[in-house]
Amino acid sequence: MPKRLVPVPAPLANLRDLGGIPVDGGKIRVGLVFRADDVATTTPEQVAELVAAGLHTIIDLRSEDEARHTGRGPSADHPIHYLSLPMTEAAGAPAELAGQLLASVRTPEHVGQWYAKIFAAQKEALVRGLQAVADSPGTVLFHCAAGKDRTGLFAAALLAVLGAGPDAIAEDYARTQDRLPEVYRRMGLAELSGGYGIPADHPVLAAHPAAMRSMLAALDTAADGAVAVLRAGGLTSDLAGRLHRRLVQPVPAQV
Repeated sequence: MPKRLVPVPAPLANLRDLGGIPVDGGKIRVGLVFRADDVATTTPEQVAELVAAGLHTIIDLRSEDEARHTGRGPSADHPIHYLSLPMTEAAGAPAELAGQLLASVRTPEHVGQWYAKIFAAQKEALVRGLQAVADSPGTVLFHCAAGKDRTGLFAAALLAVLGAGPDAIAEDYARTQDRLPEVYRRMGLAELSGGYGIPADHPVLAAHPAAMRSMLAALDTAADGAVAVLRAGGLTSDLAGRLHRRLVQPVPAQV
């Protein structure tokens, strides 16, 4: 088994605002939707700051086992709407994922193909999360353990519905790469390889933009794109419109 340490509460290492990302007709408004690593293991002070800044809804993408292990953390002390939306059945620690996938996943493109399978299998759950974003009267934060894989899939779903291009979606995903050493330390990994003797930049452990581009390409080939997959999971034109009206700041017309 990988050598793991007990996670100690520490500020989030992969918290970021999706505000400013270019989408159809404008850009995402600042301060409305955030992605992050595990909020359950952050500090009470950071949660209090997020609440003071308008945090209303947390979407937890961790497995049921993970959520039972660490609970909600300090966010449970605040009147935050909490939605458990497991994207995987098993725990999603990078080392565990590496152990399961190392034999078959050897390139970022392979990671993208794996992502595409999860995206398609969880299309109904993704749509439920999008509904929560549209319905929230305040800021929404979605997270998993590292804020990379499952969080990356949810971010891709949201951005695709808003009309972001593949490059913008892949760029948002890849911003996690520089944050991974601190993310893994927060998760209690004694070493970045997780004890499997693999390099820290192995495709499963890393956040290569090619992985997200590969996922989007696979969904294009299999189902005419990510949005088409989400429509099959219950996405309606009304929901897409409400998301766009709530989250998108229009670009002023050029004179």
